[in-house]
Amino acid sequence: MIHRGAGAGLGRALALGVLAAAPLAAQEQAGAASLPEAAPLPPQGTPVVFVNTQAILPVAPGADSAGVAYERFSAEFESELQSFAVEIDSLIAAYQQQQSLLDPAGRQQKEQEIRDRQQQAATRQQELNVELDRRRAELLAPILERVTAVIDEIRAEQSYSIVLDMTESGVVAADSALDITPAVLERLGIDPGGGASTSGG
Repeated sequence: MIHRGAGAGLGRALALGVLAAAPLAAQEQAGAASLPEAAPLPPQGTPVVFVNTQAILPVAPGADSAGVAYERFSAEFESELQSFAVEIDSLIAAYQQQQSLLDPAGRQQKEQEIRDRQQQAATRQQELNVELDRRRAELLAPILERVTAVIDEIRAEQSYSIVLDMTESGVVAADSALDITPAVLERLGIDPGGGASTSGG
């Protein structure tokens, strides 16, 4: 069984922009490359093991492209909101210049026009936030699915009962011998030591 905190941790990581293009360093050295040893795993049948999804997510396959797409969406939405801000600033500046020339009814009309536009901007901001959340979830879904599948694959193979996500579980200390994070990274095609992907993404 995989602790549901794994999904929550991945979601928050993306929300915080952890996916935004963590560079994958090419660290090839001259000479014959020796095959790396398999990442150690806790003994088969261990009841409870743990994984750290925050260490996995930035380098998971697809993380770079998802981060770039998310930043693009965010920039587009920010540009639209900035246009609202520029327009409202212009309305306020024009009102301040004309205020002394306007009668009370004219001032009231201009003030209402500014308030209406401010309300429209606030409503649009809420709509864009909802849309950004939706797109974030879309970008996260295949990455989360792949990482979760690998975790469950290892759990089943090794007959572990529970896999906790240290990111969300609230555990403050644990034996590092119970950490399956390096094995998950390795199975995703990522060098657990250097973070370099061997499968692209």
